[in-house]
Order: sequence, then structure tokens, then C-alpha cells
Amino acid sequence: MAAVKLEDALAYDEPSAWFFPVRHLLGAKLMSVKRYADAEIVYREDLRHNPDNGWALFGLSQALRAQDKTTEAVQTDSLFEKAWQQADVKPTSSASS
Repeated sequence: MAAVKLEDALAYDEPSAWFFPVRHLLGAKLMSVKRYADAEIVYREDLRHNPDNGWALFGLSQALRAQDKTTEAVQTDSLFEKAWQQADVKPTSSASS
């Protein structure tokens, strides 16, 4: 969580000073220890900072499915597909390439 606070405090810059949003890594870690509701919160917050981010949408979909929130997961899948339509990789988590 400290890394998230540090990232949030960074001034906006292009390219970003951070290679990979910390929330994607935190969400993936929370998923790996079955803290799905916490991961959902992390991904939703990331989407507030980075709207339509495919990595966060993918992680959110996984977190929702793990909580049996199927309807929300399907809606999130649609957003992910739209955001990811030009991508040439298929993610397996929010912290993979």
C-alpha cells in the first residue's frame, strides 16, 4: 500500500515515471492470496485514475468472477475487449505481459 501512496503522489509526466501502475501488481498479489474483494477495490481505484485501462479491467473481471459476480464480470469483459481490441498479447493477470 505504501507504493500506491507514493505513486499517487507523483507529478503527472509523460512518459510516466512508473513503468507499471502499482495497483496492477497489488491487485494481482491480492488475487493470488484469494483476497478478491480487496483486489476488486484496488482495480476500481486504478480505473478511477486510469479509465479504460485494459490491465485493470482484466484484473477487475477476474476479481468479480472469483466472487461470483458474474453479471458485473461479463459487463467488465465487454469493456476489456473494447480497450484491448488492438493488443497483440493475451493477459493472464493484471501484472503479466
